[in-house]
Amino acid sequence: MSVKALAAMPEYRRLFSSRLISNIGNGVAPIAIAFGVLALPDGSPTGLSIVLATQAIAAVLVLPIGGVVADRVGRPRMISICDMLMAVVIGTMGLLFITGVATIPLLAALNALAGVLVGLWYPAYPGLATDVVPDEFLQPANAYNAVAGNGGFIIGTAIGGLLVATVGSGWAIMLDALSFLIAGVLVFGLRHFSRPFNSGESPVRDLLDGWHAFISYRWIVAVVLAFSFVVMVMRGAEEVLGPVLANERYGGPSGWSAVLGAMAAGFLLGAIVASRIRVQRPIAFGMAVCFALPAWLLTLAFAAPLPVVMVAAFIWGLAMEVMVVLWFTALQRNVPPESLSRVSSYDAFGSLIFGPIGLALAGPLLAFIPISEAFFIAALVAAVAIAASLLVPSVWRLRSTDGLPDMPPVTSD
Repeated sequence: MSVKALAAMPEYRRLFSSRLISNIGNGVAPIAIAFGVLALPDGSPTGLSIVLATQAIAAVLVLPIGGVVADRVGRPRMISICDMLMAVVIGTMGLLFITGVATIPLLAALNALAGVLVGLWYPAYPGLATDVVPDEFLQPANAYNAVAGNGGFIIGTAIGGLLVATVGSGWAIMLDALSFLIAGVLVFGLRHFSRPFNSGESPVRDLLDGWHAFISYRWIVAVVLAFSFVVMVMRGAEEVLGPVLANERYGGPSGWSAVLGAMAAGFLLGAIVASRIRVQRPIAFGMAVCFALPAWLLTLAFAAPLPVVMVAAFIWGLAMEVMVVLWFTALQRNVPPESLSRVSSYDAFGSLIFGPIGLALAGPLLAFIPISEAFFIAALVAAVAIAASLLVPSVWRLRSTDGLPDMPPVTSD
């Protein structure tokens, strides 16, 4: 019933389409950039770390401001403006590769601009569904958004390796730029469904109020702290160590494209499962299934056969998407709408804060230890972080009914 109801909403169809299209480009981009950088005359694992880390650092620095800006400008406007500007930045990167003038410093500078846009875009996204669908449809809407995004990502990863191998990284990156442009136009059509929120206070006051709202939810803080380490090892493994290992053992772009495609297929199935799953303690359940990450990293540490790595990547993708849908739904139901973008900005800030470290260290680390040991370290860090979050009482106490009408949120231990 929820599928038909959502499909009958033109504004939701627009949102769904934007996620599908933008993630086709997002599926192509990691493969195109990674193997494009590694193929440069000055390309190396360290160079790839530099290019990727500049975006991650810029995004983390801007994220807290992004929540305040999104509240004041309106979430659909913020997302559409960032998407269209991102099309320009990514398109410029593609042209650098096509014309043969791409260098590590130029790519790093452009990726830093892309990171600023990501930092402004991300806090606006979690609340976008609340602007266009009724509360009772939030979990299925989040899940089907994920289906669209992951379906697009599967398409992108499926053609990413082929495009890089046949026409080169530059043209593959241009496809990513086009996807951002189309998605931005689609979301711009939703601008009337979100009213900008102005508290009447200064931006600094809004930042402080958002921080106080964020720390008042201990289950949010616990999960964000865990994911700061999860994201650190995940980014280093997926974006630096993985492509390096693929060049050595799995046939380069096509092999790594197959791994990311399997993970995206897991994302897709996870989103479908999340649209139907009903668990009493959603955040505890979501964190528990995230142990699939260290399991996948161990298959890479042992350089397992490609099909084994793909199966483990599929399981991790499924688990991750279930957690993401449950997480967004819990935030939307428990955090007041006027604070959601700012709380989401601190959520993203905390979750991504160590991502640049993972990207920056992954490449240089290989000069000192074998790649197998690097994956072992990543698996251990992820496992400890996930286990630590499950020791926090409020993570277990949050129930799926919390935040619904007449149900107070869990805010403390």
